[in-house]
Amino acid sequence: MRLAALVRARRIACCAAVALAGGIAGCGSPPKTSSCPQDFPSGCPSPPPSWKAEVQPIINDRCVPCHSPTGVESVLNYTSYQGVFVRYPEMRDQLYQCVMPPSTAAQPTEAERETLLTWFVCGAPNN
Repeated sequence: MRLAALVRARRIACCAAVALAGGIAGCGSPPKTSSCPQDFPSGCPSPPPSWKAEVQPIINDRCVPCHSPTGVESVLNYTSYQGVFVRYPEMRDQLYQCVMPPSTAAQPTEAERETLLTWFVCGAPNN
């Protein structure tokens, strides 16, 4: 009987930890709304969007004002390819879910959003 109670208690604690972690991970993130486009690219085109010619200018315009050494989110520095590459899965998810940029910031155009999402789907190449 004690073993069953211990297993049950551990299961409850595990479920609570998962629920709490999910809540923390979502803190500050607005829920996905119907106004957020369902436009995730189905694959990577050939050639993929260019980091230098297409993606970096969008990142510099839309992300770097906050995500730079002098920005409000300076811990996430997107002023270099490496800074973006190490965070691109999170950036992809937040862009797709319309969490970033925040609603108080200028939003990417449809073309910019498509370029970024496509580049992310392609694995964020340094091209």
